[in-house]
Amino acid sequence: MNTILLVEDEDEARKSIKELTPWEEYGFTVAAEASNGREALEIVSESMPDVIITDIRMPYMDGIQFIERVREEYSATVDVIILSGYDEFTFAQTAMRLNVAEYVLKPVSVSSMKEVLGRARARLDADTARVSDMEKLQAFYRSAIDIYKEKFLISLIAPTRRLDDAVLMEKAEECEVPLSGRMFAVSVIDLPPETLSSVAMEEILDEAAGSSRDMIPFQYENQSVLIFSSGMDKSFSSLFSRQIYRSLSLLQSRIIHYFSRPFNMGLGEIVTQLRSLPESYRGAMEAINYTSIYPEQHIISIGDVENVENEHEEAAADKKTELVMAIKFGNAEDTEKAVHSFLHGLTDTANIQNTVLNVISIISEICSSYGRNIATLLEDEDLFMALSHANTISRAGKLLAELAVRTNGMASGARANSHIQFIENAKRIIKERYADPVFGLEQLADEISVSPAYFSTTFKKETGTSFVQYLTNVRLEKAKEMLKNSDAKTYEIAEKTGFSEPNYFSFTFRKNVGLSPSQYRSQHRA
Repeated sequence: MNTILLVEDEDEARKSIKELTPWEEYGFTVAAEASNGREALEIVSESMPDVIITDIRMPYMDGIQFIERVREEYSATVDVIILSGYDEFTFAQTAMRLNVAEYVLKPVSVSSMKEVLGRARARLDADTARVSDMEKLQAFYRSAIDIYKEKFLISLIAPTRRLDDAVLMEKAEECEVPLSGRMFAVSVIDLPPETLSSVAMEEILDEAAGSSRDMIPFQYENQSVLIFSSGMDKSFSSLFSRQIYRSLSLLQSRIIHYFSRPFNMGLGEIVTQLRSLPESYRGAMEAINYTSIYPEQHIISIGDVENVENEHEEAAADKKTELVMAIKFGNAEDTEKAVHSFLHGLTDTANIQNTVLNVISIISEICSSYGRNIATLLEDEDLFMALSHANTISRAGKLLAELAVRTNGMASGARANSHIQFIENAKRIIKERYADPVFGLEQLADEISVSPAYFSTTFKKETGTSFVQYLTNVRLEKAKEMLKNSDAKTYEIAEKTGFSEPNYFSFTFRKNVGLSPSQYRSQHRA
């Protein structure tokens, strides 16, 4: 059944057209109605109808402005039919320019509407036939390109004969692979057997790739492989790493939503040449192995592991690696075991003191990475005084375990709070930017570096309301305050609360509050 959006500001006229027209006889249904262009545009932004039937003369946004916005922002081809009581040549000219299918003068009889619907159905059927033929050709071409593309992507990480980056870039362009930049890295997702052919996993990766042009997913040897690229200079490699980790964290959130469990992810080293991607892939595979050692950590970068190992070599690092990984990614029990492993076998007092200082240095470094000072971990005792008393294995073990476990709790809390901070950050930005009339979903999502689709879904899940309604509520609350506490004119309040038009402000205020701005002011300023 084809859908129709009916836009008419006169309620009786809209009701008459809807009830008297035999829509289903021609394969149509009125999916939505609107009384002005603004309302209609919101409906189109959520679900594009097959046909739009609209009046011209309407408040807030007329039919011509509405059609122009639809053509510019949503669809250049949707079938549009104008119903108007104005037989003016300029309107007809504008309708032709906007590719309007029909311009019908009011009043419209039932027989006229039947003819209009018959022609609209014929146009849709013809378009469907053309699209079907094109889709068959495109499917054949797409299948060939997809096979070539998959083989090319696999060749990038396989340890085969290396080609120059210029040749690889040329091949990437031939395969329609958006691969360019100055830095690259490979991540591997270890897929459980039951998800290898999962449609949900394919949709998750397609959605992630669609929201980020810097990530290319493909399948290889029962795994999902992701190639990340960045146009930034090598000096910004740490920033690139954080961006990748954020993308993997968002991807992990989607995986948990679909499968109710996380999947293990490994991230290889950052390289500056495409021909070096096999090294990054091997690093990602090595990082995956560390997830079996620390089952609570499902995203591990080989760079983090290698840095820990390098430090470990300077101070008997097997134990240091174990401790760092336990504090950052394990639980309290893992952390206590790692601390006692450091102290195991020590008998000499000098060695005990040196080991204590070594462990303190490790814990202090981790604390600093979370913006804390190790001296603040002991609430009722001075750290240096406690250290002076840690002159036996028992005392040293007790003190170090307490410090390490508290640091582990800090790391666990930081991971747990990241999602909450994401939403709170968005709320803060909304409160700061609500007065800007052009501020919207795209600007906010870009500012916090997530896709609009992911932000919209997450925001509604966490707050119970859509971003648009939340922003409107913030603006209206500010408007209420000004109405109660100032003598500002309605148009001044509209401007200061992010509404570009006073009339639309009044319309929105009445719709949400149930009173006009002047009525609200009268009731609250007795």
